[in-house]
Amino acid sequence: MLNEQDEHLLHTELVKVVRRMRKIKLSVLSEQVIYSEYVALSHISRYVKENPDSMGIYVSELADRMDTKISAVSRMLNSIEGKGLITRTVNVKDRRNTYVCLTPAGEQVLADSTQNMEQLRKQMIQRMGHDDVCRLIELWNKLAGIMEDEVDHVLRQQKERETPASREGEPAETEDRP
Repeated sequence: MLNEQDEHLLHTELVKVVRRMRKIKLSVLSEQVIYSEYVALSHISRYVKENPDSMGIYVSELADRMDTKISAVSRMLNSIEGKGLITRTVNVKDRRNTYVCLTPAGEQVLADSTQNMEQLRKQMIQRMGHDDVCRLIELWNKLAGIMEDEVDHVLRQQKERETPASREGEPAETEDRP
């Protein structure tokens, strides 16, 4: 078991490396799009290739694939559309849905950016080594799972403290109740 000082040092080093990773500017790999826009372009392109008869990907489907809120994806699409890289078309059968597809300029930006990203990926794996990359993925997944569990635990504790059920004689509130 670690003493408090060693535990604090580990925490500090973990925070430092996470901050260092977040500061890496992947956007320099493309002059026209930031990394999140590159990811969106990739998802749009992949969807259209998988579904060649489609008019594009729905905004809601894109948000699901990116694991992001629809409102955030819509804001991002405004930026990408402003750069002339995508078009949006309202579904005539259901005006609540909008199709998104790449323009020829969007396809070119994606191709150029993908070439840079692939070069980065290959160099990263080559320099780090396949086994170390696999181990890193395993460890990051383990850490993410632990963090998710702990955050859920803290949220449950907060909810229990906020629930007036701790008063004597009152029934506990349940999540089913409106």
